[in-house]
Amino acid sequence: MPIFEYDCEVCHYKFSQLLIHRDTPVKCPLCQGKVKKLMSTFSVGVSHNATSDLPLMEGPKMCTNC
Repeated sequence: MPIFEYDCEVCHYKFSQLLIHRDTPVKCPLCQGKVKKLMSTFSVGVSHNATSDLPLMEGPKMCTNC
């Protein structure tokens, strides 16, 4: 389930919220104001045992679609 980061447009409070459904309305937990979704980073965890079955990764590749 995705965790999204938001910034309140009224009081500028930044917070994270777990969303089960994307269309769930989100409001600021402090002032109930309108919020905007922030761009945020993500990470992926892989257990040590799972990596032995995966092919070796060569490193980052350049985007050729831009």
